[in-house]
Amino acid sequence: MSAAPIPDGSVSTRAGVALQYIGVVSLLIAGLQPVILGGLAAAQRLTVSQIGVAATVELLALGAACGLAAGFLKPTALRTKLAAAGVAHALCNLASVWVSGGELIAVRGLCGLFAGLMLWGTISMISRSAHPERQAGVFATVQTVAQLALAAILPPTVMAMGGVNAALICLAVISVTAAGAALWAPAAMAELPKDESGSGAIPPLAWAGLAAAFLYMAFIVAIWVYLEPLALSVGLTSAQAQRAVAAALALQVLGALAATLLGPRLSSSAVLIGCGVLNVGLLLGLSAAPSGPVFLGLVAAYGFLWMFVLPFYTAFLIRIDPTRRGSMQLGAAQLLGSSAGPLAASLLVGDTDATGAMRLAGVCLALALGLLLVIAGRLRLRGRVAVEAAG
Repeated sequence: MSAAPIPDGSVSTRAGVALQYIGVVSLLIAGLQPVILGGLAAAQRLTVSQIGVAATVELLALGAACGLAAGFLKPTALRTKLAAAGVAHALCNLASVWVSGGELIAVRGLCGLFAGLMLWGTISMISRSAHPERQAGVFATVQTVAQLALAAILPPTVMAMGGVNAALICLAVISVTAAGAALWAPAAMAELPKDESGSGAIPPLAWAGLAAAFLYMAFIVAIWVYLEPLALSVGLTSAQAQRAVAAALALQVLGALAATLLGPRLSSSAVLIGCGVLNVGLLLGLSAAPSGPVFLGLVAAYGFLWMFVLPFYTAFLIRIDPTRRGSMQLGAAQLLGSSAGPLAASLLVGDTDATGAMRLAGVCLALALGLLLVIAGRLRLRGRVAVEAAG
């Protein structure tokens, strides 16, 4: 399959920065959910069980909206669409100040819908880039740093003075700035090309690639949300568990930076399969009740691979489907996987035993790696057929 490339420079540098910023704002909640939802629970506006429901509803809405927008919205009148989504996102954050319980969960779901529209603009730009893996690496890096910074800054500053409501107001203000950034977004972007048959449908092999991305994120987040109880189950103290989390967060930034620098030089399929094998080793190591320093090192490596791998899925999907329609659905697949992983894991863990999360993560990783191997084999075969046809 071949398709005309999206011309480089179709989005200016200023417009690209604006779209990156809007996308970063749309995903801030992914790193701030423990802070925001924990604060709402402490204020008795959510029960402990409702924390998980609220987190899942918002991320599912975000992923679904991003995917539907990629499938049905045209990249025209972008400034209006993204500015409206940013303002609506701000209003939902502001509305969260006055509601609780089921109403709060519904408002957070609406917040996810508008965030998904904002993220769609960023993914549209990344998918049309001449170097999508580099753009995706920049996005992953800035997104991770922004989430870490706010998670560190908000609790001792605005939340110490005004509680969780002050943090929600702060997020609303940030969303307004994203709406303002939409004024520098492109007015429109080029339509994606069709394949040789003239179809605009996503091919089955690209759906398989999206399934691999979904399973990879289910593996990642199933472990992430249960990392502290897993650390305690192998004999680590709470302080050591927190150090492991901090190490993973720090290495996430390094992983995203490494992907940004190395992305254009590396084969996407080789990186995804190679890192999949490394993750199998990490999972086995974490399951073997390692000592404190070993657990810390394994978790740090897990954090590095988490963010290092993500940008290569963009390049991999574009290689599968040069029309780039498959890569437009990547954000939705990853967000839905991030929600499904911990949701499924919650059915397998006990009140004091989180090892069921490791088993689920192992199944998801094995399935993702199997899909990647099959797809890579099909791509090699397709390449040989194309060479023979040209010869």
